[in-house]
Amino acid sequence: MSVLQSQKRSNGFTLIELLVVIAIIGVLVGLLLPAVQQAREAARRSSCTNKLKQMQLAMLNYESINQKFPAQGCSPEIRQIHPNAQTSRRWGFIPSLLPYLEQLPLHTAMITLIETNANARPWNQDAAHRGVTRAELTEILCPSDPNTSRISGPNQTPGRSSYRICRGDKRLERNEARKRGIGVTGYARTDGKNNVQPVIGDLTKITPQSVKMKDITDGTSNTISLGEARISIASGDSRGGGYGVGAGSNGGNAAPSVCAALVGTDGKYTSFTTNASQAPGVRWADSAAGYTSFFTFAAPNYPRCGTGNENWACLPPSSYHPGGAVMAHVDGSVKFYNDNIDAGNPTARGKNAGWTGQSERGVFGALGSISGGEVNLAD
Repeated sequence: MSVLQSQKRSNGFTLIELLVVIAIIGVLVGLLLPAVQQAREAARRSSCTNKLKQMQLAMLNYESINQKFPAQGCSPEIRQIHPNAQTSRRWGFIPSLLPYLEQLPLHTAMITLIETNANARPWNQDAAHRGVTRAELTEILCPSDPNTSRISGPNQTPGRSSYRICRGDKRLERNEARKRGIGVTGYARTDGKNNVQPVIGDLTKITPQSVKMKDITDGTSNTISLGEARISIASGDSRGGGYGVGAGSNGGNAAPSVCAALVGTDGKYTSFTTNASQAPGVRWADSAAGYTSFFTFAAPNYPRCGTGNENWACLPPSSYHPGGAVMAHVDGSVKFYNDNIDAGNPTARGKNAGWTGQSERGVFGALGSISGGEVNLAD
């Protein structure tokens, strides 16, 4: 009897053996999970890259047909439909790209809305606008961004976008920023001289001028066209897409370090807005800087800030990909730019408006300008 009991015990596990097996399984799982997470992020980044490339191809298709790139604000296309400058000035570049992103029905609905409504705005909340500007477009949402979901129903937030257009290496008013970035609409008075002058008085007397291919004298492979930026949830967390608010961040001349100074040890801005409707990235149809623009004014994932609400000043690209962000060049190539890329001295204030020549924001700034005279920077 004792022999049989001894044989039965030898077929089982002791408590120590069981604990050792559990420990080994725990170690294996601990080693496996990071690899799984990395594989998933690699897949998300690949999807994000492909979407951005398709978006740049849409930009090139638009240019091929219209001999100019879509305007980021004061859209000539919308002005032809409705002469009200207040109606046309805030419609951004994405509405013009809709037919080239397989969204022709949505584009048609948007045009109809503008034709029949003199007060059509990208941010309006009536039922007609909810069917257009608040549509969710998976083509412009990066799967790595956890903030791409939104409230549904009649009070749904505007449609979000992870992808923005590059407006150059410095935040300037549209008339001053002409030829600094591909996403800038310059102004010229209708006197036939095509002179860029300040926007004053009646906007209906000023003709918006979009960037053309010939304007990109730095070369299409040396010029960033589109990039990604985190969608803000207005939490004030610099790591979660928020943006800080500070008096010293007024305009494009403020040093980027002013924004960094607003970030506390906990990663949150010491001063920020919680107005979710004015958070960066939440209006794909709106041309206001924070919603659908970025600047190569600072390196990717650098803190962003402004004077409050829609007065953004420092808006670099950003992402949830470790170490950098994906950007598309005018020629259609897509590259990943590291957070450590040379972006000039972050403590230096910018030059005054109207300057020309090479960028003051290093290699990254030069990649954002279209005619600064810098070449061989893409590699």
